Formats: sequence, structure tokens, C-alpha cells
Amino acid sequence: MNLSLINAVLSFLFIAISGLLFGEIPSSFLFILVGLSFFNLVLDRFYKKLTALMANILAALCLIALFVTVGISDTVKLFVSMMLLASTFKLLQAKAVKHYQTVCLLVFFNLSTVYLFYQGILETFIVSLLYIVNFAVLGYLSSPKSFKSANKQSIKTVLLALPVSVFLIIFLPKLPAFWQLPGPKLAKTGLSEQVDPFAIAKLAESDDLVFRVEEQPNSTLQAPYYWRSLIHDAFDGQQWLVSDILKSQQFSDNRSVNIEEPNVEYNVIAEPSSSNWLFALGFATSSHNNVASTYNGLLKRKGNLNKNIKYAVQSTKVSYSLTPFEQRLYTQLPVESNPKTRELANNLANKNTTAQSYFNALLGYFNTQQFSYTLTPTPMLNKNTIDQFVFENKSGFCGHYASTAAFMFRAAGYPARVVSGYLGAERQGKTLNIYQYDAHAWVEVFYDERWHVFDATEVVAPERLNGSLSEFQALSERFNDNLNFGLKRWSHLKAINWLRIKLEELDYKWTNWVLTFDEQSQQNLFKALFGNNAFWLTPLVIMVTLALCFTSYFLYSKRLPRSSEPLVFELMQLYRWAEKQQIHYDETNTPLQNIALMKRSKPTVASKLAKFEQIFIEVRYQQQPFNQNRKKQVRLLLNSIKTAK
Repeated sequence: MNLSLINAVLSFLFIAISGLLFGEIPSSFLFILVGLSFFNLVLDRFYKKLTALMANILAALCLIALFVTVGISDTVKLFVSMMLLASTFKLLQAKAVKHYQTVCLLVFFNLSTVYLFYQGILETFIVSLLYIVNFAVLGYLSSPKSFKSANKQSIKTVLLALPVSVFLIIFLPKLPAFWQLPGPKLAKTGLSEQVDPFAIAKLAESDDLVFRVEEQPNSTLQAPYYWRSLIHDAFDGQQWLVSDILKSQQFSDNRSVNIEEPNVEYNVIAEPSSSNWLFALGFATSSHNNVASTYNGLLKRKGNLNKNIKYAVQSTKVSYSLTPFEQRLYTQLPVESNPKTRELANNLANKNTTAQSYFNALLGYFNTQQFSYTLTPTPMLNKNTIDQFVFENKSGFCGHYASTAAFMFRAAGYPARVVSGYLGAERQGKTLNIYQYDAHAWVEVFYDERWHVFDATEVVAPERLNGSLSEFQALSERFNDNLNFGLKRWSHLKAINWLRIKLEELDYKWTNWVLTFDEQSQQNLFKALFGNNAFWLTPLVIMVTLALCFTSYFLYSKRLPRSSEPLVFELMQLYRWAEKQQIHYDETNTPLQNIALMKRSKPTVASKLAKFEQIFIEVRYQQQPFNQNRKKQVRLLLNSIKTAK
């Protein structure tokens, strides 16, 4: 057995796992793990292994590095890093077959940790290939023939298990996990309950997918797409926050609303997130079991945040009246905050005495005072940042305009709040893709018994309302320079953009069919397949299918074994035919003697048996190759013999 080969393959597996976790585990620690794997290869090259003292010293140093680079705040990343480090050291000290078998088992656990961070089709494909390689290593350690044949057997085993696995995933009841690790600390959406203008601007650097929207077959959503996620009702002088009052009343049932327009229905597929706020247009509700609707028309997730979720949405426009308490809540401002902007708001209000005229006047002000839209706003460090933005900088991202407009509405006595979410989408047929860089903030101002969207982007950068930020031509160069490394950054090249779109389509199908297949999806499938009889037909189908699978496997395991020697398997088939024809040959005879007996017993196929006999003599006695031509002849001869009467 070639233990050096096993050592090299396992080192490669640990390097591959480190590569898959790049971007989640600190790169400095991953470089240490990769360095240990290469160090293991060097030691094996010189037929050495670490002594116990050296291993303990090196382990202590690596453990210190782990706590320094990874830290202890994120328990998931700490757990994954410690497992990888322990497994790598086990490989460094492995000497015997039993040691390498233990390392193989540890590799399975390490590969599974990738799914804590990624569940995409590309990551699944890579992890599946690594699983096959690790199965092959384990098989080679158990039955050492050749590593190539071990790989073939591993692929066969996975292919045999795949249909059964798919069937079980579809039909077995979806039970909740007995325990689970906490999710990643950082939200994939990038949104939080505090709106900092600069924090939102930084999201333009990321091209992570946040959610997809499926339109209904007979309806098309109309731009602009304001995907609401969070309402911020409190201003502390620097940031807009979600107040404790709003949090405590979000599921209150005492609000009565008047529906102004019919519902628009669509499906949303949201990526994993550490935030339980979801996304929808307008005043939204959902019938999904794990989605709750707030009294402000927002959607909030109840279930596991680390999984994709697909939920149906009904959006509409509604009207209602604010209570006196809500009037006070949505007009509160810190005393003596941003006095110059407050004075400007009062002057505009004195000239425009109705809410609609003030709304238009404020839009006009942003339009005529040379304000501009930028992805890289200048930092503002003054106490009165809104004053600095309005009268000095005049260049900002959406958060600057939303914060300023909401302040000016409140200063003039009109209820207003900041809403954070996403603006626009990239359309692919009936599917809309919304990315991190589409993060947006705008204002909702209340008058005429409903909330109206106020967005200074409408006049400062009107092109931004028609699609995704990636399609905003005025900032296309700056947008591409801002992005992290990825296909999106190079999408101005036709070939790369084509590849990106195809990969996104494939990822959409994977997400829609696999990652969002939850209990509700399963119940809908059973109902579609079996109707009202799903309750008893489903377990019956499961039991019958599993019985067929086990029976098939039993018959497969009892099939004629193939020998590595040529024509042995074919000769055994011929003997089985002879038994069915009640030709009693003698097992002590040579194959040629038994074939001669068959020719005498069955003259109708004697000529075909003679041809088989000739090929047998050429291959087994004259050592001629059993090539494809001879294999084809033997196969045809056996078929003719078996079907002859």
C-alpha cells in the first residue's frame, strides 16, 4: 500500500477545504493551515514525522495564532477553525493505516462545515467531488488494489446512493433539527436597524445576491421597485434607528386599513441572513408559515435564518389614519439639531403650506441646488452632519438624501420616516435579481391618509430608478472600480457577462428546486401528486419504493461476478444457459470439453458454439488480445445462443 500517496491526497483535501472557506475564515489563519499541509508533504518526502515534543510546541503556537486571528466572538468560525487545525495535526502525526482512516473520517466532518457558509450549486459540486476522493481514499485503505480502481468504486457508490438520497429528501417528513449552531454574525443583506449614510454607501462594493423575485405568469411588476425591509422612526442626531416603541407594536392587530388597489402577487426567494427582516413591495402580507406581517406592512422571518426561504407575497397600497401618538412619534427631532437645515425647512414650509406643495418644493430644491449622486461620498465628521451635507458637500449616496429629507419633513411638521431596503433589479425573463449594491434608503411621508414615497434620487439621479445600480450608466466606471473581485466587475466584456448570466440561471434553478424545498413546499408537492389521499398514499409510496430499492440492490449483489481474466464472465453465462437447457456438464472437465458437450446436446447452435470456442482458444490459449472486436463478437454469439430454440 502506498501511504505516501494517501498522505499527499489528504493534504490536498485539507488545502481544498481551506480554499473553499476563503472569505469566511480569516485568510491569515487559512495560510497557516495551508502551510501545515505543505509542511506535511515535505516531511513525508524525507520519510519523517513530527515527534511528540515538536508537535506539542507547534500545536501551541498554532492555537495562539487561532485565537489571535479568528477570535472568540464568532463561535461558528472558531469551531470550524479548531476542527480544521486539529484534523491537520492528526494528519501530521499519522503513521499507520488506522491513523489515516481516522483522518478520512475527520475530512468528512470538515467538508460538511463548508455548508455552514455556502449552499450554492458550485460549492456543492466541488464538495461532492472531494467527498468522492475521500471515499476513494477510505476504500483504498480498506482494500488496497489500486487508487484508480478505488476512485471508480467510489463514483459507483455515490451514483447508486444518489437516486435514493434524492427520493428520501423529497418524500421523508421534514423534521426540525435537534440542535443547530448559531448562524454567521454578518447579514448577507447588509442592512441593519441603524441607518448610517456611509454604511449604506459601502454596500455598493458588494455584488452578493440578496434575493430573487418570481413574477406570476400573467402579471409583470412595474418599476421603480422599492423593496421595503426596515422602517426607521427615531433620529438621534446622527443615525436613524428602529425605536423600541415601534418594535413593541409591530404585530399589533388594532390597525384598520382601506385597500386602495388590488393585490399584486409574486414569490420572493431570499438568501440566508442574520437579519429576520424580509423584502417586499408596498404594504405586504404573506401566507407562508414562517413569515409574519407587521402592522406597517413589513415582512419578518420566524424560522432558521441560515437557509434560503421562498415565500409568496401579496402587495397593495392602503390608506389609514395615524393616531395622535403616531403623529408625535413621526415628527420627533433632537432639540437644536442641525439648525441651518431646520431653518431652511421652515422657510420652505412657510412658502408651501400644503403637504403636496411642500413635497414638490423639496424635490425642486434638490433638483436646482446642484446636488449630485456619488458612490464615494466625502466623510462628514461635524456634529451637525445634515447641515454640512446640505450647505457644503451637496454630494452623497441615497442615505444622505433620505436622512436629510426625513429631517426636513419632520422639521416642517409632517410625519416622516426613513425606509431601508433595495431599489431596482436586474431582469432575467420573469425573474428579478436584487444584489447587495442595490441597497437603498428613502423616505415615506404621511399625508392624505397614506404614506407617500419621497426619494431625492428621482431628481438627482433619475436613471437610477429604472433598474439596478449596475445599469446606471453615469456611474458605470466608478461602480465597476468599487466592486470586489468577481464576474460582475468584468460584465462589460460580453463573454464574461454571458457566463455570469448562465451561472446565475443555474444557481436560480438550484435555489428554487433544492435550497427552498421546505416543509410547506413538500406538502404542496404531495397535494399536487396525490390530492386528498396524500395522507396515506405518501407513506405507501415511500415503503414500496424503498422495498424495490433494497430488492434491486440484493439482486445486483447476487449477479455474476466479473473476473479480471478475459472470457471468464462470458463462460459463466454460457454455463448458466446450459443449466437452463438441462445440459449436464461436468465441472471437472476443461471449458473446451464442456463446450463440445453442449455442441452435441444442441446441434441447432453448434456452429455458434464453435465460433465461441475458437475465440476462447485464441484469447485464453494463444494469448491473443481480447479487443473490442472480439468482445462484440462474443456478445452477439451469446445473445444468439440464448435466444435460439
